[in-house]
Amino acid sequence: MITTQLRYFDEYLLFASANEPNVENATQMAVLTSYHQKFIDAVRSTGGKNGYCTLVIQGPLTDIEKTNNLMTTLPTDSAEKRLMAEVHYYTPYQFCLMTEDATWGKMFYYWEASYHSTTDLTRNANGGEEAELDAFFKFMKTKFVDKGIPVILGEFRAITRTSLTGDDLTLHLNSRAYYLKYVVKQAKANGLLPFYSDA
Repeated sequence: MITTQLRYFDEYLLFASANEPNVENATQMAVLTSYHQKFIDAVRSTGGKNGYCTLVIQGPLTDIEKTNNLMTTLPTDSAEKRLMAEVHYYTPYQFCLMTEDATWGKMFYYWEASYHSTTDLTRNANGGEEAELDAFFKFMKTKFVDKGIPVILGEFRAITRTSLTGDDLTLHLNSRAYYLKYVVKQAKANGLLPFYSDA
């Protein structure tokens, strides 16, 4: 068992219980919570520093909205105040990760009103901008941080649109830089620990 091999590592080692667990409703959340509980019990049983190391519990799909709505409780832990919650942030998807247009929507190249294009209007984000980000991060602050439960923003990124050129590329790059800076700023303001994903 990997936890047995690593049970004497220091606090810089964090074990996580899952990776973007696919949960859509309360019934599935109950199953996920039982998995989280087994994970906690298994790690703690290996002794050494695993008896009190911090463990990361991922929310459903690591989606902030689903975590806020479905993750109504954390599993029990024999170590006091040694659990962290984890979520990811790729909103809006069309700006952050989408790589080709779909029937339901187009890729966004420009995020935030100050960086919207005046010539390429269909590529401006039409949702998921500052107000929504602020609300999502506030959910995590209220649900966890304010109760003494740390939250890792374990992944966030916005891909670079390399097909763009000239002024469009400059505007996109400035918009992307603003997005990343804003995510980090608001994460820290709400007590979330942001980790950029360079996948």
